[in-house]
Amino acid sequence: MKKPIKLAIAEDHLMVRQGWLAFLKDFPDLNVVIEVANGEELLEQFKKKQAQVVLLDLDMPKMDGFETTELLHKKYPETKIIIVTSHNEESFINHLIRKGAHGFILKEQDFEKVVDAIYGVLENGYFFNDRISKAMVKGLMETDSIRPTFNKVNLSERETEIIKLMSKEYTTKCMSSK
Repeated sequence: MKKPIKLAIAEDHLMVRQGWLAFLKDFPDLNVVIEVANGEELLEQFKKKQAQVVLLDLDMPKMDGFETTELLHKKYPETKIIIVTSHNEESFINHLIRKGAHGFILKEQDFEKVVDAIYGVLENGYFFNDRISKAMVKGLMETDSIRPTFNKVNLSERETEIIKLMSKEYTTKCMSSK
């Protein structure tokens, strides 16, 4: 038998936490070792026992998921953080990835996605659905702080623009008119 995966759940709604716990009981290799209502409690519990994966809500009292993600990632960088939220705005997603999130699950999805995300972050280091992946790519493309170089040759503005258009799957004809 595989070694159990230690999980933490930080969600302020008791009914939601209980739903996750009831569902996760069907997976003998998933062991919830921490169950709390906010980020402050999560960090306090982490001092006593740690989890490999954290299911973290964004909207919580005392310490929300944004601050918790940043602090948890700094103090326990080996812990995988999966944000579970109803917010799918690109700015939230990109901000949280920069702060240390390894995956996202939208609350509108079914419980099976939670399990996919847990295994995904442990196997691949990340878990993002198509919507999240598109937001990440868009966020990367909109930042001007990194200028791509190949073989130590700086690209011209037009070359950089063409690469961005290619990543958006524009046709050659369409790129030439831009």
